Amino acid sequence: MATSTVLKKELHLVFTDATKQDVEIVVTFPKEGVTKTEIDTVGQLMVEKDVIRGRKDHPLTSFQHGTLVTTESTMVE
Repeated sequence: MATSTVLKKELHLVFTDATKQDVEIVVTFPKEGVTKTEIDTVGQLMVEKDVIRGRKDHPLTSFQHGTLVTTESTMVE
């Protein structure tokens, strides 16, 4: 029985919009070794520069946090 393992990495950025709703953006290929400082800086800049919008075009009002998510999948053949 042969197996192969695949690692998938994502960066989940969580913001709050003008209606106090959480808005989550998923970056599917974050750079290797990204730091908390880099994540916080990018999140704050996205809010300040009005780069993206929340639901129904509401502006983002704050960056909450970023989470690196790693998923390991093993295919059994």
